[in-house]
Amino acid sequence: MNKEEILEKAQKESDEMEQAVLTKSLGISTIVIPILCLICILIRIYFSEYIISDLIVITLAQLSISEFYQYFKMKKLLMLILAIGTSILTIIFAWSFINEVRIWKKI
Repeated sequence: MNKEEILEKAQKESDEMEQAVLTKSLGISTIVIPILCLICILIRIYFSEYIISDLIVITLAQLSISEFYQYFKMKKLLMLILAIGTSILTIIFAWSFINEVRIWKKI
């Protein structure tokens, strides 16, 4: 192998490693974000703060975006169905949050 081939191979391996690290980090965040939101929800319920739909919106939006991305990359119908379902739930809970906080009346 000559110098250019070795350099090209090393760069390709580096790109693959970066992609693997990025994929793993996004997977970890997909697990950690809902857990943190669940902890916040339990703390709010314990202290009689019953407006929890904002945290549910964050969790559902993150899942929805992840599922849409997977659908567009892998073209799996199940991912599209899940993405549409979580998007609908995101909209429902966002509307619920807006009504609970009464944002419309403060504007």
